[in-house]
Amino acid sequence: MTGAKVTNRAEMKVAANKLHELGSKNVVITGGHLEKAVDLLSMTNGKAGATQEEFGSERIKTTSTHGTGCAFATALAANLANGKQLYDAVVLAKTYVRTAIARAHALGKGNGPVNHLYKLEEQPRATAADVLLPVHGGGGPH
Repeated sequence: MTGAKVTNRAEMKVAANKLHELGSKNVVITGGHLEKAVDLLSMTNGKAGATQEEFGSERIKTTSTHGTGCAFATALAANLANGKQLYDAVVLAKTYVRTAIARAHALGKGNGPVNHLYKLEEQPRATAADVLLPVHGGGGPH
């Protein structure tokens, strides 16, 4: 969008500032492709400029990274839609994508998908007895 090359953290900040100059109030630059995975949240605060916060994490050795950008953007939008503040929404989105990468299953050749359904593996699944309710109230099915 800016034509700026982003190969390190300093260039991330330059790109964020260019997006602010184009009118964006808040910007997230993802850097999963960098040597150390780091994302940048840049928020304008009036005439004082922008406040920038970096969110780093250790790289996970995997080939299951297909769709991480879309997953991050979707998780961020969902958290914002659920009323989370921007900072918290970014943290939750980053945590979601990182966990989805870590819990991914290797599939085929090349870069496979992240595991969007990892939470289903963490929680016990409901059985029919857990969800069936009596039809006529009282002591069970009639």
